[in-house]
Amino acid sequence: MDFNAYATEKIVAGRLADLRAVRARTALLESAGVRPRGVGSAVGSAFIRLGRWLARGEAGAAPNAGVRVAR
Repeated sequence: MDFNAYATEKIVAGRLADLRAVRARTALLESAGVRPRGVGSAVGSAFIRLGRWLARGEAGAAPNAGVRVAR
């Protein structure tokens, strides 16, 4: 197998350019005070919003929604 130094240099240069662009974008977001949220945090917030949306029309409902609790 022939080792092509020119092709390797081009591939590495492209990868470095991509990494530098990502780092520049991240630095810009950090300087603006915006922190990226993880997937778990986003999903959790979505479930909380969904629960609040579903519970909007149930203002007079029992706190336990009619579920009997054994004590």
